[in-house]
Amino acid sequence: MSGAQVAVLGPATIDELELEDGAQVMRPGGTPYYASRALRAEGAGVVAIETGHLRSRLRHTAAGTEQSILSLPEPLMPDAARRLLPHLTGCSWVLLGGQTAGDFPPETIAVLADAGPSLCLDGQGLVRGSRTGPVELGPIDEAPPEVQALKLNAREAAATGPVAVPELLVTRAENGCDVVVADVRTVVPGSGHRFADPTGAGDSFGALYCLARARGSTPAEAARWAQAEVERLYTTA
Repeated sequence: MSGAQVAVLGPATIDELELEDGAQVMRPGGTPYYASRALRAEGAGVVAIETGHLRSRLRHTAAGTEQSILSLPEPLMPDAARRLLPHLTGCSWVLLGGQTAGDFPPETIAVLADAGPSLCLDGQGLVRGSRTGPVELGPIDEAPPEVQALKLNAREAAATGPVAVPELLVTRAENGCDVVVADVRTVVPGSGHRFADPTGAGDSFGALYCLARARGSTPAEAARWAQAEVERLYTTA
């Protein structure tokens, strides 16, 4: 299933990580980093563009992930987005991996949508707002109308409540995911095999979902495939 291109836009991060076993590491991260890795593992073409930079601190525990934003990334402004459009030629889906609410202003999202590709927005930035310090989740007033798919994890979805979007994805790591289209919810079960290091699993899921949709899969089919592939990647890493 090679050939279909997916573009990934978002800030690069330097992550200070503490894993469940107490190990502490510092390494690069962000949606372009993890999404590209997942797409290349599938032999897919990918356009990855870092739109800004930030630092974050993550602590993975049995109860979930705690995160602090240490610095805010530069937003991708509309004029900068227009300059990127030639790089998106041939990409039928674009994954927007924002870390905070200000990473992709509404005018920028409109510029990208007008160029033709379907947009999948990682909604984590919207529920976090634009602030440094410990991540606090809050409701989303509404999803940008140009967005075809919105991805949230279970905690983010609980914080924001119902969101009107053509394709809503709610991920639960190794416990599966849900996809909601036209008020019809498809529950995709997971294996339950815990990820020792889940950093980037959501980014990988979003990218693989976009890849499957670009290749003609329905939303439910794409979610099932992306879930299976993320589990394969993260339980064998």
